[in-house]
Amino acid sequence: MRWQGFVFWGAILGFAVWTVVRRGFRQRALQVACWRAGLRFSGRDRFVDSKWLPFPVFGRAWHPKITNVVWDERDESLRVFDLRVASDSEVLEAGRLVDRVTCGVATLPGPCPRITIASRVGTDLGGIASPSTEVTLELETFNRRFRVRADDPRAAVAFCDQRMMQTLLELPLEVTVHVHERVILVVAPVLDPGEVLLLLQVTARLRAAVPRVMASLYPPRPVEGPHEDRWLQGHWSPDPIGDPAPGPTP
Repeated sequence: MRWQGFVFWGAILGFAVWTVVRRGFRQRALQVACWRAGLRFSGRDRFVDSKWLPFPVFGRAWHPKITNVVWDERDESLRVFDLRVASDSEVLEAGRLVDRVTCGVATLPGPCPRITIASRVGTDLGGIASPSTEVTLELETFNRRFRVRADDPRAAVAFCDQRMMQTLLELPLEVTVHVHERVILVVAPVLDPGEVLLLLQVTARLRAAVPRVMASLYPPRPVEGPHEDRWLQGHWSPDPIGDPAPGPTP
């Protein structure tokens, strides 16, 4: 029956049109909310460093699309945005596709091994592969609500001190937190405009709660020097590799 086919494809087309219109309304509402809050807004990503965030979904193979970016001019390293990953991506470490999520990102004082903190009740948002080792912390209330995974359990214990655990327990949004290198990534479902601004505050609170001891446990790597090739090993080592540094001519 042809009329059933017309009805089916008409419903699909109507849903697609409504989705586009709804996203347009949301973008406009988000722009107005940012203007009222004194924040900056851009429909497209204007930050070059987004391509170098140390998480798989930002790699070229995933075809990431970043839109609706919100930030404060006083600190452009702290921002939130919508992320969509193409459904035909084949580089899926987590075994599933990412459709659309809202992300908060901030720069940390120093590098850190991979850590993922996710709710035990909801889904692990963002489709980013988590480290394999699960870490149990000293606060049972926190363990019942969150699952912590890390490449180095010592890093997770140091990162999730009493202040950080309390901050996570008090968050007003359900989020998944990923830490890697010098970046903290906070992932939530697609949020309403007001909640997008709230996610910016949540990301700032989490960054402020990062223990200072992390900077001493994992000191920043040098940006230049005679033995910069040591970073090609995949981990930091105090032993130089390659040719010795040129010295003064006798």
